[in-house]
Amino acid sequence: MFARRGSKQGTPGSRGQYCLALALAWAASVLVSACSAIRPPNNLNNQLYAPEATIDARSRVSSRTDDPSCPAAGHQRSMLSAKSAISGSKPKRKPSMRFSAGDRINVLVFGAPEFSGDYVIGADGTITVPYSGTVLAEGTTGDELTRLIQQAYLCAGVFSAEGARITVRTVQFAPVNITVSGAVFMPGRHAIGGIKDSDKSDRVLNRFGDSPMERFVPAALRAAGGVRPDADISAIRLVRNGKETRLDWRGAITGAQVDDLGLVEGDHIQVDESPCFQSALVRPSQITPPGIRVVYSNLSAPAFSNAGTIQSHLFAGSVPYGTRLLQGAVQANCVGGSLATNARRHIVLISRNPRTQETEVIQRSVEDLVRSADRDTINPFLMPDDAIACYDSDVSEFKEVMSLLQATLAPVSTATGIFRALQ
Repeated sequence: MFARRGSKQGTPGSRGQYCLALALAWAASVLVSACSAIRPPNNLNNQLYAPEATIDARSRVSSRTDDPSCPAAGHQRSMLSAKSAISGSKPKRKPSMRFSAGDRINVLVFGAPEFSGDYVIGADGTITVPYSGTVLAEGTTGDELTRLIQQAYLCAGVFSAEGARITVRTVQFAPVNITVSGAVFMPGRHAIGGIKDSDKSDRVLNRFGDSPMERFVPAALRAAGGVRPDADISAIRLVRNGKETRLDWRGAITGAQVDDLGLVEGDHIQVDESPCFQSALVRPSQITPPGIRVVYSNLSAPAFSNAGTIQSHLFAGSVPYGTRLLQGAVQANCVGGSLATNARRHIVLISRNPRTQETEVIQRSVEDLVRSADRDTINPFLMPDDAIACYDSDVSEFKEVMSLLQATLAPVSTATGIFRALQ
């Protein structure tokens, strides 16, 4: 019985040898594919958001930019004018605060307590003056509003020119809604200058005077995620009631004076783009992000605790703005360990270009980033919501393939032994 079956279908030994050869061929193909070089990722666009990210890891040649005057990749020079770094190089506007809808003010009429009291500027930007109609308060300063109320009383005949002694005092500034567009990370409509619950008590409202530091230009830019590295901060445009004012904010980086203004409801801020990536803008400041969120993935075989460590910090991998890829690789546990097995690892950076809205992927050798003298040239800055993924070295991959080969051949060897036992 067994002999006849063996003569037609092959002996159990030959079948076992065939299975073993098939397993060895499959394992060899896996080994060859695992040891092959990782193909560098491609990007569709010709120019990336950060020139540092355009460097090819092999040729070390950067992509051309739109403007040949732009600094080379990794260069710290920016478009900021040298003279702008000199404090007091030109007179700057003093910060001024103007009233907006929702602001609470106190009007004191000398000798007429029945006309004195607190007013809240309405949504239409006006207040109602007793027996004198409405007065447009939005966009005015305290002195300007004082004159407008005096004029309203005089025109209504409530007071004479000698008797209209009026003072306007600030009680509390309200939050305002502004819009920001252009070279910022999160353009859109934002509310700034929020009031804490502790500031709404009667004890606070019975005092006069308020200093809303979060209702100025830098607060609006921070609410919009901060300016991008390609922002032209030398002429930020503030549009109010159809009128445009240009503000120079290079001093936020150089230490010179800046043009700052208090904002009112409905203001619009436009930050124009510059043709160059300015490394000087990639740092924490009043108009840039203080920190950014970076997502990590490190499923490394040599360090089994990496997955749990990274998972515990998911969406909480906050790093200072200005952190480069190599520093992010260290935080993701991609650097270090056994030199023989972990040195030749690769790191992949996944970023979304805020200018073109395209997803860009670059690959770097961790060893090149650590040991190359021109590491800054191939070491890009991290941007908000970037993702970092680590790949194991060739030695680690070979070890994994051998483990897989052993796990595959073990049942084949066992089956071969059983067939031989049945002969």
